[in-house]
Amino acid sequence: MKKSQNRIKPRYNAFKIALIYFVISIVWIVASDQILIMTTANSQLFTTIAMFKGSFFVILTAILIYFLVYRNLVSIKRSEEDLKASEKKFREIFNKANDMISVNIMNDDGCPGKFLEVNEVASKRLGYTKEELLNMSPFGIISQDKTREIRENAEKLLKKGHNTFEIVNITKDGKEIPAEVNNHIIDYDGRKVNLAVSRDITDRKKSEEQLKSSLEEKIVLLREIHHRVNNNLQIISSLFNLQSEYVDEKSKDILVVSQSRIKAMAMIHEKLYQSPDLTRINMKDYIESFVSGLFSLYVVETGIIDLLMDADDIKMGIDTAIPLGLIINELVTNSLKHAFPEEKKGGWIKISLKKDDDLFTLKIADNGVGITETNKKENKKSLGLQLVSSLVNQLDGTMMISGEDGTEVKVLFKELKYKKRL
Repeated sequence: MKKSQNRIKPRYNAFKIALIYFVISIVWIVASDQILIMTTANSQLFTTIAMFKGSFFVILTAILIYFLVYRNLVSIKRSEEDLKASEKKFREIFNKANDMISVNIMNDDGCPGKFLEVNEVASKRLGYTKEELLNMSPFGIISQDKTREIRENAEKLLKKGHNTFEIVNITKDGKEIPAEVNNHIIDYDGRKVNLAVSRDITDRKKSEEQLKSSLEEKIVLLREIHHRVNNNLQIISSLFNLQSEYVDEKSKDILVVSQSRIKAMAMIHEKLYQSPDLTRINMKDYIESFVSGLFSLYVVETGIIDLLMDADDIKMGIDTAIPLGLIINELVTNSLKHAFPEEKKGGWIKISLKKDDDLFTLKIADNGVGITETNKKENKKSLGLQLVSSLVNQLDGTMMISGEDGTEVKVLFKELKYKKRL
């Protein structure tokens, strides 16, 4: 493109053609006169031939000028027609585009100046005539409280050369039209102007509001579900508590264990109901609250058995949290019931939950009487340990039990991935 522009030099080309014509003319006149002088002795014949020669040269020159001028005029006319066709096509695209398009001056202070051009869509949607808009600036079609926002976006535009932002346009009759504006700085006659394409996003905003409203309704519904499940489980727990008043000690123990299992699940729903995140629960907070409740349930006197916590600030989905809570319930309950047959101060139960990459490690240890080999075999047959083994398998984890200097149970597992339920 640059090479072709360098070749097009009208003044230089015209001068070159004129110079060539001048040289050829001088050479023709001088050379032809010399030939006539050398070849013609008769002065009358010389004069006749000279007149014929001059007339022929004038006629030839006129014909050449005619064709040159005609060719140039045809070329100019074609260029004008092409330019008009191109301008018409551009105008058609500019005016019939789906978006509002405008061109405005950028003032020396960086603020948007008057519109230089607007398309028919902008005029129609904003309710102004084209002449009215050309006497306005972008500040005239927005609410007054957005003036600062326009100035800030203008500063960013000058720095980057382009930007995109959302604004609310105000029509002539005061109607609001939310729009997404794409700005580009272009050069126009040596001045910086802004080409702005504004897209009406009214339908998009309505869809977003509907989606937001629907999401809020679902959040409220999900919270209500967690709340009701928690209430129902608490009612069952209370029924077990009432029933325990009318049964013997062995049956009462069974009811208390069942009650603690229900509370383990109820508290999951309670924490999710209270949490801003309805899908994940803070396990550190949950374990501390739940195990403290177990100590109260089994009436552990203060100072007899201490609870030691060493849990990372970990969040888990409900699919993993419920089986993990039940595992903790069984193991802590087992320690509270069997690890300290004599109520002496100095006992402790330690709960540790750590995460290394995607692998979790749960440790529950106590400094109680420990587990002998005989007790291990007996415990494996108990409902509690069978339930723990089943829950560990549910988590695709592994479990190790150590009975030296107390008891330690170590469970390694990964968080379960949520499976869609049909």
